[in-house]
Amino acid sequence: MDKSTLISKLSLKNGFMLAAVSVVISIALHLIDPVLIYTSFVAQLGIFVLFIVLLVVVGINIRKEVGGYWTFGEAFKAFLIISLILAITANLYNVILMKFVDPDLPQQAAAAIKEAQVSMMEKFGLGKEEIEEALAKSGNMEEKLEPSFKNILTSFGVSIAMYGVLSLILSAILKKKAPVSFNTQPQVEA
Repeated sequence: MDKSTLISKLSLKNGFMLAAVSVVISIALHLIDPVLIYTSFVAQLGIFVLFIVLLVVVGINIRKEVGGYWTFGEAFKAFLIISLILAITANLYNVILMKFVDPDLPQQAAAAIKEAQVSMMEKFGLGKEEIEEALAKSGNMEEKLEPSFKNILTSFGVSIAMYGVLSLILSAILKKKAPVSFNTQPQVEA
């Protein structure tokens, strides 16, 4: 099997593994508190950091399995495949969750987000009129959370853009050139 095919195969395997981890974490968080992921910056940051760590570990493991060396392009290809799988899985999970499992979630999450925003603005000393104006500018949160075609497409696009940037960064960090070997022995012709 050539290196490119091996990288694709390993990326698919690891991408599906990370997608399964993502779904399990999402289900666990949903069971703990359905709106936690929408209202807790700490939870969002924790998940982000966890997935960066997992992507680095997966990248290092793929690099080892393909011989310990890979170019920036090979690393980017691997991370891009994994990213596509993660983005598709996250979008499918959200559609299933919000359409079939918990159709009231967009409404609950929108209310929780609004409550958190109002609380934060009050802590900053904003008046009632300023808070209402800020909420009006942010638009209808429930509409933004509904799994409509437009929202799914937007979410997928944002996910791919974020994962793309992350893939570029991780590829630059994890690329590793094979050492150049010099033959110091003179060639003897017979």
